[in-house]
Formats: sequence, C-alpha cells, structure tokens
Amino acid sequence: MGFRRAGVIAHGRSRWLWVALIAALFLTLVMVVYAAPRHAQDTTASAQPVAFSHKTHTDKGIDCLYCHSNASRGQVASIPSVEKCMGCHQVVTPQDPRAKAEVEKIRDAWARGVPLRWEKKFDQPDFVYFSHGPHIRAHIQCEDCHGDVGSQDMPKADYHITMGFCLNCHLDQSPDKVAKLRDCATCHK
Repeated sequence: MGFRRAGVIAHGRSRWLWVALIAALFLTLVMVVYAAPRHAQDTTASAQPVAFSHKTHTDKGIDCLYCHSNASRGQVASIPSVEKCMGCHQVVTPQDPRAKAEVEKIRDAWARGVPLRWEKKFDQPDFVYFSHGPHIRAHIQCEDCHGDVGSQDMPKADYHITMGFCLNCHLDQSPDKVAKLRDCATCHK
C-alpha cells in the first residue's frame, strides 16, 4: 500500500513538473517573439526584378497609397502590378539612362504579359493578424511604422517591428481603445 501511495505522489509531482516545463517553454517563446526583430528578408536592389526607387516616385508627389492601393482595404498593402506601373510608364520615360533601362524591364514584362517577381521586404509571421485598414482610418502615417521609405530607393533590410513596437503604440492610445488594443486576440487570431 505504501509503495502505491508513493507512486501516486511521484506521478503527481512529475505531472506538475511537466506543466511547469511547458509553461517555462511557452514564456520563453513569448519573450523571444516579443523581443526578436521581425523576419525581414535581406533583399537588395539587385535581388529585385527592377532597380526601383521609392525616392524618385515620392519626389514626383506620388502617394504611398496610389501604388500600394490595397492597404486601405486589405490585410496587406500589396505590391503594385505591372499594369499599375504601366498606367504611368506608358507615357512617362525617365531621362536618366539607368532609370530608362529599368522602365524598359517593366515595359518588356507588360508586352510579354508576365508579372514582375518582387522579393518581399515587409512580412508578418503567420501567427500575427494585421490589417492596414484600421491604421489608415486612425490616420497613422506609413512612415510611423515603415520609416522614411520615401527617401530611399529600396527599403533597408533593418526593418525592426516587433510585438513590443506594436504594443507600445497600442497602449499609447486613448483609454477607451486600450482595452481592445491590448487584447491578444486583436492581433493573434
């Protein structure tokens, strides 16, 4: 009888040990996700199908949402299609020979009916739900999260949005919004 009882006690202790171990692993995972930089790809201009310059386009007064039109209504901002580029470049030809050669790549893709295969610069982990729409409706500027992309040719690979970055902004909102914005289910569906 004493042996059985000792086995039950030992089994009960091992169950709690497993629960504690799983909880510790979960907390470690949460801390890593909270503190780790996002998994932006290190894509340079040479990895892109066209040496695109955000600076050139913003200097001409083109708004982010003109090219990234899905941002106001979808989960992702979307990369502009060849058709979107050709909306301007059917009539606009740069004078600089290098820029002109890049536009020719777009025109060639258009003529062949093939999309440009852009490498993503900004991406969310699969366990994060994010939509640009509510942020745009709240009048948050693209630069607040993405940095001054408009002054760069291609965004740098040092993109550093983390859960802490988002949560700090969420907690800095008006008290009536904070309860919803700090709820885990707001971003993790």
